[in-house]
Amino acid sequence: MSESIVKYMTKKQLKGIKFSKMKLKLPNDVESIGLYVHIPFCKIPCPYCPYNRYPWQPNKAEPYINAVKKEINLYKEMLGGITVNSLYFGGGTPTLMPEGLAEIVEHVKESFTVKGDICTEANPDDLSENTLDLLLGSGIKKLSIGVQSFDDDILRAIGRMSHGGKTAIDAIKAALAKDFDCVNIDLMFSLPTQTLSDLRNDLEISIKMEVPQITTYPLMLFPYTKMYRDVKRGRIKIPGDKMEKAMYGMIVDLLINAGYEPCSVWSFTKQGVEKYGSVEREEYIGIGAGAASRICQFTYWNTFLVDDYIKAVDKGLPIAIGSELSKKGSMAQWFMMRLYETKVNKYGFSKQFGVELDEALKWPLRMFRLFGIIKSDKNSVQVTERGMYPVHLMTKTFLSTYISRISEECMKNPWPTSFEI
Repeated sequence: MSESIVKYMTKKQLKGIKFSKMKLKLPNDVESIGLYVHIPFCKIPCPYCPYNRYPWQPNKAEPYINAVKKEINLYKEMLGGITVNSLYFGGGTPTLMPEGLAEIVEHVKESFTVKGDICTEANPDDLSENTLDLLLGSGIKKLSIGVQSFDDDILRAIGRMSHGGKTAIDAIKAALAKDFDCVNIDLMFSLPTQTLSDLRNDLEISIKMEVPQITTYPLMLFPYTKMYRDVKRGRIKIPGDKMEKAMYGMIVDLLINAGYEPCSVWSFTKQGVEKYGSVEREEYIGIGAGAASRICQFTYWNTFLVDDYIKAVDKGLPIAIGSELSKKGSMAQWFMMRLYETKVNKYGFSKQFGVELDEALKWPLRMFRLFGIIKSDKNSVQVTERGMYPVHLMTKTFLSTYISRISEECMKNPWPTSFEI
């Protein structure tokens, strides 16, 4: 019952959000902000991936890096001496072009005061000794390796053709031997052909290597992906809801018993480890093709096509579409994002919105308490052990509804006029 309620509430919150052409609106009192840089290239795009990505074209690397630097310059002119409190590279596959990452990091440091973490996503097959040293030398101190599984048969079943299990293990060991503040690995569950035993084996390999942080994502089907079409046509069979719930329960139990602590419903860290996370700040600016920005109640998305993006930055910001949430909508989304992190700071909410959390979201809080999803004290709201799976479903529903609609529209039309969820 609680699971159905959470999914219904999430979809209801998202329904009707409107996107239209919109110019950037920056408040005057922004002192610090996160920076996300999207690198959309992949050697072999994965058939399940919902994000903006394109097959690797080496001849596009330099023009793309130059365009990213131009967009950074545009924000420098607008923001002046603002502090960047986190710099995050995602994709795509950022480590396809490690020299380019180093060049962009240097440009960001020349343009802003950087006082936070510098992080990047990485593919196992890219992580040679030279690349790891180059990343560290540029100031990138947190690394997330996209393993997905150590089982070669499962990797083939999901179309993950760029690496095998041994390559992933070797890359993790090489990264752990370096001086990174945190090494995270991404594993996936609810995959084609995957059993509970397969998933347990992936987790036990990770635990045995003493990986500082383990993030586990469920397979999500997005209508514009090849994986979605193959599942709908019966070419691929994936585990059902009952098996996914069993897999998630095993993940939580196994990792907590191994000494890991949840830092989100999908991520678990060893005690004393600095967390690696892509959603670190209340507000952030997205740089690159298909990158999103969140500033106050506004969300903006850059044009998705690489060629359009490269041309657009010569004329101004490459923002294709944007949306403005109501105050109530902003509060609800903020609350969902913090629930994903398993703990909601009440003071942080009141500072952000000028109203007490218990008053502003009285009904959702009451429902979540009734179903045992959360507990609270005077300072915070925490996700209970019983609530981990419902919040997992909430996050999955949010992504498969919100990201799916935006990406589908913007991949179809690089400069959409308007649409709604």
